[in-house]
Amino acid sequence: MNKLFKSVSISLLLMAGAAQAQTWSDEQTEVWKAVLASYVDIDNKDLNWTDKWVTEDALVWGNAYPMPRTRASAKRWDAYQFPLSDTLIADYSPVGIVVHGSTAVVHYYSSSGNRNKEGKHKTTHGRCSDIMVKGDDGWKFVAWNCSDEPSDD
Repeated sequence: MNKLFKSVSISLLLMAGAAQAQTWSDEQTEVWKAVLASYVDIDNKDLNWTDKWVTEDALVWGNAYPMPRTRASAKRWDAYQFPLSDTLIADYSPVGIVVHGSTAVVHYYSSSGNRNKEGKHKTTHGRCSDIMVKGDDGWKFVAWNCSDEPSDD
């Protein structure tokens, strides 16, 4: 049931993102689809998502860790963190996308509902700013900063 719920949630998410993108340029729509597709791989706990979606020289940061991480470091932490919880539902709402040639800046809100191994649920809301570059194999993250909103948990 959980996989069905996750699949339905991801499908609805992709449709909502496509509906919002109707007023965007083709480039903005292409960038947003890449962001959403990367989250599908993350939600499916694909440990190779960094190889697919993140440039080799990327530096990424968020309030969950004290210093920027490289792609290799992000991949190691994912291997540690992915088994610790399951994403039950996730939603990503774009605020703005700017594309200049082969570089894009993407700002969006995120919300997710997770269940840890003890069965406890946690809802997290946050803001992300991604910098992406377009290469021969599509859009990839070169940097991001995601910060969770303060929680009462």
